[in-house]
Amino acid sequence: MLRLHQRLGLTVLWELGEHADTVPVLEEHALPRPWVYILAQPGTADSWPLHPDAVMLTHGEELTVPSPRADGITGVQQHTFLWRTAPIGSGDLVDAEQLRKAFAQALDADRQAARIRAARAVFFHGRHRHP
Repeated sequence: MLRLHQRLGLTVLWELGEHADTVPVLEEHALPRPWVYILAQPGTADSWPLHPDAVMLTHGEELTVPSPRADGITGVQQHTFLWRTAPIGSGDLVDAEQLRKAFAQALDADRQAARIRAARAVFFHGRHRHP
């Protein structure tokens, strides 16, 4: 399981594209920093690059999370966690190589700038439509 600072985690999910909707993802809304957890295939931690905002949780580490059937309000009230994409019992997890690639792309400054420009354009266009 990969734990990422929320901003980086959301960027990694953006880079995963359509795969982001098919893998279990948790959000932890705790102070001082919110986190995103991406459930990945075993072995993903092997040779994972070091980064201050990304920690690979490995065998033996525990994390208590709400039931996948808990709604966002109940999950946050009881655990500070909510499922962004709950597991559906299929066993599908993000592929280690896809996750590494998405992580590397998320750290690329040019790609970050392009994403920010695109998001601002969508936001500006949506807020400033003329009737």
